[in-house]
Amino acid sequence: MVAKIDLVVLLNQPHQSKAIALYRSYTRWELSRVTTAIHLISSVPVLVGRTSLDGADQFVIFFFLRSSNNNSLSKYPTLTVSFSKFERETEIGMADVEEAELSDKQKKEIAKWFLLNSPAGEIQYVSKDVKAILNDEELYNEAASEAFPLYNKSQMICLEMPGRIGDVLVTSFGELKENEFLDLRTAQVAIVDHIKQVCTGLRPALDDELPSPYVEEFRCSLDAEILKYVGEAYPKGVCSVYCTKGKDVEGPGSDFDLVVVISAARLSPQNFCNGSWRSVWNIEFKDVEQILELRGKLQVGAHYFEEGNVQLDAKHECKDTTVFQSPDDCAITIASIIRHHETEYLASLEASYSNLPDTTFKDLRRKLPVTRTLFPWHNTLQFNLTRDLTKELGIGK
Repeated sequence: MVAKIDLVVLLNQPHQSKAIALYRSYTRWELSRVTTAIHLISSVPVLVGRTSLDGADQFVIFFFLRSSNNNSLSKYPTLTVSFSKFERETEIGMADVEEAELSDKQKKEIAKWFLLNSPAGEIQYVSKDVKAILNDEELYNEAASEAFPLYNKSQMICLEMPGRIGDVLVTSFGELKENEFLDLRTAQVAIVDHIKQVCTGLRPALDDELPSPYVEEFRCSLDAEILKYVGEAYPKGVCSVYCTKGKDVEGPGSDFDLVVVISAARLSPQNFCNGSWRSVWNIEFKDVEQILELRGKLQVGAHYFEEGNVQLDAKHECKDTTVFQSPDDCAITIASIIRHHETEYLASLEASYSNLPDTTFKDLRRKLPVTRTLFPWHNTLQFNLTRDLTKELGIGK
């Protein structure tokens, strides 16, 4: 079935990959649709995973096909390319591809790579394809059990708690145990099934899991202001405020840290687009110095996959300071600072993409045509395409 395969590895510098180009032609086979497929050349059925095993960076290339007769998935021999072995442009034939074998450990790491790099809201779709590709229930369960918790926390997904009493954010800041996440707004601990991405149960938070009354006063005031801001700025956005340091502080004179987490996702797979906003603000309450230091990390992700595959992953960091005040005044000031920086960043993103046609895309085009003269758009009547073609091709004679 395989007519031809060529693999060319182009290195920008030793041990670093600049690009991988593959060409393969088939008979009576179709390209298997995999959400995270990377099309390095148009219509090339490949998946590329990066691993770092045995101290060497490797790119593992899978070939997947779907039979046009029985619609079943089939996996062709897999090739592992270790870039430490290549110092110049190299070509590998089909014989080399057939010799490459992956261990279960490598397969699991590659499966984890695809799961962890799934765009917002798409890991369930990716997991179905990965599971079918692996064709090994035990191996898939191992990869999924490691990848899903990391993915859920990095994406800061929001899950509805039983009884519709509220939503809980799955973040590392609220994680008590492997599957337990604290919701300070309701003083409940949510039991989470990471792979199904559902909240399966609740229990009351213990006293030693909650901040002291002094810290809680600051946290609760800030939570109310952030909740108000998120409701205005992010449709379907969720937020939470955690104490990450000094939760047992009983009164003035000691420092403590709060973290503001904001997560908003807009998922529309039926329209081939998904997107998310994630921001984390670390706030140091320095009582002795009477100042507050804010450090923010903002991240925007988007994925458009209608007749193509375009992804955006934009990150931004910022910081600010203000004076230590009463809980209510601190909350208002912090919320105002967060609003200012996030609005400014969104405006800068909008401006940069609005200018793409006149800047970036324009620079990609040739400044002048091959004639080295500008096209006379003001006087196009001097050109008669039909006349010239008729004369050149001898049509109508």
